[in-house]
Order: sequence, then structure tokens, then C-alpha cells
Amino acid sequence: MAQVTYQVDDRVAVVTLQAPERGNSFNPDMRRELYHALVRFRDDDDAWVLVVSGDGADFCTGSFDEHSGSHQSRRDRATYWAGGQVETPKPTIAVVQGVCQGEGMALALSCDLRLADDSVSFQAGLDTMAGGPNVAGVWLVNLLGQSAAFDLMWSRARLDAAAALRLGLVNRLVSQGDIKENANIDEGPLPMLPMQQIIITLEGTAVSGGIKLARELLLYAPVTRSFQKETAYRSIGVPFHYAQTLEVGPNPYASEDRIEGTRAFVEKRRPVWRNR
Repeated sequence: MAQVTYQVDDRVAVVTLQAPERGNSFNPDMRRELYHALVRFRDDDDAWVLVVSGDGADFCTGSFDEHSGSHQSRRDRATYWAGGQVETPKPTIAVVQGVCQGEGMALALSCDLRLADDSVSFQAGLDTMAGGPNVAGVWLVNLLGQSAAFDLMWSRARLDAAAALRLGLVNRLVSQGDIKENANIDEGPLPMLPMQQIIITLEGTAVSGGIKLARELLLYAPVTRSFQKETAYRSIGVPFHYAQTLEVGPNPYASEDRIEGTRAFVEKRRPVWRNR
């Protein structure tokens, strides 16, 4: 039985960890399946935004297997840790509920955005690494800053949704409510309203909020998102005077979508993006 599923609906791909009986904790098969799912998304022209979720009460409680074994098994464990951190210029969103720690924390941090519901509990203590590569520490330093990252890793603190939002560990929270009263997308042709920090859905679940956020991202030109993401990541650690000259990938101002965006603005309608 597959431990990771991949589904696409109207440009949004959803990758789901499917081992709720053990809190979606990783074993060798799940790591490889997740890696192949992430590669599939990267190469899928019909999928423009990815939502990474975990089935059941917890997003991912860490690692299920031991780090001992043959040299090859230890090598594979490091290579495919948390799905192998597959690079893609397309947006990725981790939707987190329940426990998120260890290898699960590494997976969530590897995504561009993180959204959580009220049940979430983050922990990045040294005792949750389970012998794997410390990619979580690298991500935390870059995302939160050195002092905040050390404090989170060394204190063994568990962060609830509100604390994670204040610290910047998550970008959005999801809550249950009437979506008509709390709509944050303008129904007219232009413009779109700014995305809200609290995403309201009828279900109030992390995955429903993640899909709603993904649909909001789809309102904007995909070629521009990809250009911004690649340029931002490639500029990390690069001197500022050089980083500001980086232009990674095709120029969005020379794309078909730019022409479509201009035409849609003039015609007062929503643009139909082609990602080219």
C-alpha cells in the first residue's frame, strides 16, 4: 500500500503522507515515495502549486526507523531525508496539524510557506533529529535568525499555533467559519485583495486552508512567481551588490502571460494564465 499519494486538481497538486497509524513518521519506503512524488510535481506541467499534507491527527511525528544498518542504508537515509529536498521553482505549501517534529519539521521547513490549524505542536529539539542530517537547523537559522533558531532547538520547547505565527515559523493560520462573511478574494475582475493572516474555511482544517491559499496564489502569473522564487533562493548568502543583479530563469516581462495580464487589465477581466 502506498504511503504517499499524489493528486492534481485544477493546477493544485496535493501530496499526502499516508501512515496515520504511526503519526506519518518516516521509514525508508515513505522517504523514497515522497521523493518521487516531489520529482513528479517538479516535472508536472499541469501542476503549478504544491500542498504537502499528512493524513490523520498529526502532520509527521518524526522518523520510524533506526539510523543504524549498512553503509548504503545510512547513505540512502541521508539522501532521501524528508523527501530529499527536491528543488522546484513552483510554490510549495506545507499544511500542518497536530505534531510536527524531527524529520516532519524538516519537511515543513523545506516548503516555501507553512500553514497550520489550532491543533499544531512544533518541536525542533536536538533529541528529535533521530540521527538524520540536520537540515532543520539550517532552515531554522535562515528563516528565524540565529538566536531564535538556537533557542528553539536547545530549549526543547513545543510551539503552539499562535507562538509559531509570532515567531515566523508559520505564515498563515486556518480557522473554521463562514467563508462568505470572511471572503478575501474580490469577486470582480480586478484587483485581488491582500491575502489574510487567518484563512477561513468551512472545514477549518489545515489542508482546506492550504488549498485555499494555493488557489489564491494561482490568481497571479505563475511565470512571475517562479522568477521571484528562483531569484530569492539563489541570492541567499550572495553579496548584495551582486545579488541585486541576479536574473534567474526566463524573464517574465518577455512572457506570453505578461501580454495576457495587460490585455485582461484593459478588458477588465481576470487573466487566463498559460505559464509561458
